[in-house]
Amino acid sequence: MPSLIINDQNIELRYTDSGAPPKTSSTPYITLFMVHGMGFTGPIFKKIQALAHSSNLRVVAMNRRGYAGSTPLTQAEANAPVVGSDEQKAAYLADRGIEIANFVDSFIQKHDLPHITADRKGGGVGLLGWSSGSVSALSAVAWVDRLPSDTQRRLALCMRSLILQEPPSISLGMPIPPGTWMPRIDPSIPEKLQLSMFVQWGTSYFDHGDLATRDPNVLSYIVPSVSRRPSIYAMSDEDRQDFMEDVSESKIMVSVTSQSLAMFRKACFDPDVRARLPELKIWTLAGDATVSFAIASFWTIQDEDKERGSGFVNYKMIPGANHYVHWDDPEKAVQAYIEALA
Repeated sequence: MPSLIINDQNIELRYTDSGAPPKTSSTPYITLFMVHGMGFTGPIFKKIQALAHSSNLRVVAMNRRGYAGSTPLTQAEANAPVVGSDEQKAAYLADRGIEIANFVDSFIQKHDLPHITADRKGGGVGLLGWSSGSVSALSAVAWVDRLPSDTQRRLALCMRSLILQEPPSISLGMPIPPGTWMPRIDPSIPEKLQLSMFVQWGTSYFDHGDLATRDPNVLSYIVPSVSRRPSIYAMSDEDRQDFMEDVSESKIMVSVTSQSLAMFRKACFDPDVRARLPELKIWTLAGDATVSFAIASFWTIQDEDKERGSGFVNYKMIPGANHYVHWDDPEKAVQAYIEALA
């Protein structure tokens, strides 16, 4: 996997790239940058990359800092969100987002990516954060005002979509709604068992009740469905070695809730951010057979949007999809991404 140096501190992020599609269309291709969640790295998106060219997409999946091949966090950086001051916690989140924004900008320059066309049918880039990776994607947008003016100018010409794919409520700084649960933040589960339990549970499918009611009581939050096997059983040993890492960010998520909430609201609703990225549309995606925290988060984002008059965020519920739709149903995932990139 190649890596890209993103700043003058020689910070680098490892990535995979589907490459530019063949020039079979007069419409410039769109580039989708994908940010992984907790415990899984960029290659979890390799099935999406395999389908990219047929949809006139270029798909780039990066490894965040703290994951294989990218510059490790220093001890001070790793400690800041857990034991630091409020200012240090906010700075930690901002720095991780600025790293993602710098990666996108560096890639735009290195590969001379096409800008958004006047009719918006092609060109430009989307930034997708999956699961806890949504935090870094949100931060990249929230702190666009801290980027150099040239970087802001390029992103204003290119940034067309911010896509939040199933972020946990807690990663957005919101309380965990009643009826939702996840092994990674359950203190009764020994830390050494949390990853294996999360993988089994988090890759499962769930038979929820009538989601149209938006009632947390309809969510099946612990017992998976028996109608379809968990995604983990569709992953070979080689796949797991390729993209699974025993990295837990749970302590960070529960330690920076107020900072995360402010960042989420700034990215999605702040008029200055909107003015700096005038072409940006924001989408939230969730599957209707996914883990309960993702659906609860979907509803919470809708509530936040409604409180501000609605229209700031777009929404799509993907039928039959779980938390790993990009692995089990990549064609279905690509169709949702294309809609969000329009």
